[in-house]
Amino acid sequence: MCTLIETSNLTGWDANLPRSHCLNSQLIDENQTDVSNFLISVQNLLHKYKMYSKSQDSTVASGGLQQFITQKIRKSDTSFNLMKKLRALYGQSESTVPLPFDKADEPNLFGFLPVDLKLYIFSFLDAKSLCMACCVNQEWSQLTCDNLLWQHRLECDWKSWSTITHLTNPQMYIDVECEWSTKEIYLKCSPEFQRQLHQANSTFHQVSSVLKSFIPKKIPKVAMFGPGLEQSTSGLVRKMLYEDNEKFKRVAMFPGQFDGLGGGMTLKFCVGHSVHLSVLYSASKQERENRGDQNRLNQNKMLQGMGSMGADGKPEYELTPQLKDFCKTLDAFICVIDASETQETIENARPELEAMIREQKSTSQTPLLILSCIKDNSKHRLPASDIVSMLKLSAVSQPWMVIDCVTDTLDAVDTGMVWMVDQAQYK
Repeated sequence: MCTLIETSNLTGWDANLPRSHCLNSQLIDENQTDVSNFLISVQNLLHKYKMYSKSQDSTVASGGLQQFITQKIRKSDTSFNLMKKLRALYGQSESTVPLPFDKADEPNLFGFLPVDLKLYIFSFLDAKSLCMACCVNQEWSQLTCDNLLWQHRLECDWKSWSTITHLTNPQMYIDVECEWSTKEIYLKCSPEFQRQLHQANSTFHQVSSVLKSFIPKKIPKVAMFGPGLEQSTSGLVRKMLYEDNEKFKRVAMFPGQFDGLGGGMTLKFCVGHSVHLSVLYSASKQERENRGDQNRLNQNKMLQGMGSMGADGKPEYELTPQLKDFCKTLDAFICVIDASETQETIENARPELEAMIREQKSTSQTPLLILSCIKDNSKHRLPASDIVSMLKLSAVSQPWMVIDCVTDTLDAVDTGMVWMVDQAQYK
């Protein structure tokens, strides 16, 4: 594999190379003509690509050079002496310490590369491969724990994570200047790593689940709201409550407690959890269809103006008195977001979200589940990390989760609701 890289070098290869490194006939026996020609070829290659030049825009075809050296070594009968000379040439050192050999008794050329080049090569590995490389030897362990290397890995992977919670939000650890290394933050926040950790402890979790099943549980009362219920992902309610599916089973309906407000349906999940679910719309169906998304906040019948401005200079809202009383009886919240919408549309959901959770002043343990939905897999979606930022969830004190979902298949909806029910038990 040939990889183009950038590295810092010394200008004037022949002028600055120590005398002991110059490849001339005095360093090579007459019987090693082939070796001499090979070393001269290597020197010409290094000179050609300015491997030790101070120029910042120079490039080196290190992968091709390494393949060239490897092929020559395999054909040479004097590979050990040749490698000693290459070590001096590559490392700019007069030392000719014997080279490490792998299981196939072939020289380890990777060990001769500069540190910055090794880190560049490691930057192409995924997190799992980096963790495996960490176990090779002491040098690789130090290199694969480099903070900049894991910062690059975090920046690349963070946008692809489908689930982020209040405990697995990398930005939180960065903002508080956590003492953890970047590798530790990555592994703490990575959904894939947490899933593997859960599987490794599957026996413990199975026993724990059996024991918990004997403890009487209160079925949590949950309200579902948000602009996603009135946009292209509005079919979520129909799929969950009115159509047969493999994830949720309809148990019974219950009436409202506050002049009809708060009624809903009891759902049982396939894993055994149950929930009393109420759906809150900002207006009647006809009003929602006629007003459009632009006027949703101003014509939201769940909200009323507080007459004050927030820190961002926008008007603040609160719930209507009737809805305030209802929210105080809730054990959890579900906010539905259409992840295929624009940033501005999603940010407009923040005042409604803040007004809903503001009423839970008596406890900071009421969980908040954000269903970041798209209608089907053909739709483009904003990543979960962007939803966290747009809704300013880092400032929310209670437990929260953002999870990517698909409305038509209910994919991952049950996973998020199981997390919510588990969190509600600690309320």
